Amino acid sequence: MNGLSASTGYRRLLSPRRPSPEEINRFVNFDRQRELALIATTLVQDRELQIGVARYVKESTSGDAEFAIVLGDAWQGRGVGTKLLASLLVAAKADGVRRLFGMAQSENIGMLALGRKLGFKHARDPRSATITNLTIDLA
Repeated sequence: MNGLSASTGYRRLLSPRRPSPEEINRFVNFDRQRELALIATTLVQDRELQIGVARYVKESTSGDAEFAIVLGDAWQGRGVGTKLLASLLVAAKADGVRRLFGMAQSENIGMLALGRKLGFKHARDPRSATITNLTIDLA
């Protein structure tokens, strides 16, 4: 996805690295029984551009799924993330996910605010002072 600053990419991957070709392949070609990706797009000069993606991956048997979301910098703070993540919550519940969990950098104020707005609980990760865990029960 284009439109991600180095800072936004860092917040999404929790490191300065870029996704490897193998990761990109896995992001694009996934098992729909275990995973879902919702993509937000917009038209710019008659071209459809991806501006955000929210996804989850189910754990094997627990009913839990890990989620992640990223938006292009130009679209942050405009309500797109709220709609995208809210849509992911609805889809996850319909797919039988009982609990979504994810992590964000503790300084990622935008993600933490989005989580609060949609009902996620926050807890500092006991293994890292810089990570906040987000969880929401869907059952």
